[in-house]
Amino acid sequence: MESDLQGLVAKYGMRDLYNGLQVIMKKEYDFLCSHFQKPVEVQTPLEVAPIVQPVKVKKVRKERVKKSVPQPEVVNEESILEIKEVVVTDKIYRDPKEMKEYQKKAEDDKRKENEAAGIQLNQILTKENLKQWVETDGRTYAWVAREKAGCPETQVAATAQMMGIKSKISKRRGILMGGK
Repeated sequence: MESDLQGLVAKYGMRDLYNGLQVIMKKEYDFLCSHFQKPVEVQTPLEVAPIVQPVKVKKVRKERVKKSVPQPEVVNEESILEIKEVVVTDKIYRDPKEMKEYQKKAEDDKRKENEAAGIQLNQILTKENLKQWVETDGRTYAWVAREKAGCPETQVAATAQMMGIKSKISKRRGILMGGK
């Protein structure tokens, strides 16, 4: 077959041979398609709807409205209400810097209070006290340092660890980290 093809290429040239083969293959393909396939309906392309990109809508911030507290009506001068100054001691801090300052100030105040009363740190940070505050009451090392001991939180944590006492937070972290 190879020698026959070489003879055809020599007689007609590569281009004419290729074009002749294309014509023959197209006729046979059309015949085979009409014989084995159902007639194909030519569909007109559908109109393509333009792509609409979603518009980003900015969130509308709600304005806070301060409600005014209704003032009691003053009937006469004898019924004037006394205004008492209320000091909030348990302020919720959201800024870590403010919380550190608050913690440090509270620790210093408690340390001075303990020194004035003649109480030493080793009398406060006993195994029984730490076990009660940390494990039983569920307090944090920071709370013990701030409210009871008057020393840095790290010192309370180190003392508790030496005594084998872990806070609930430390236990939870250990479980999450894969420890015991």
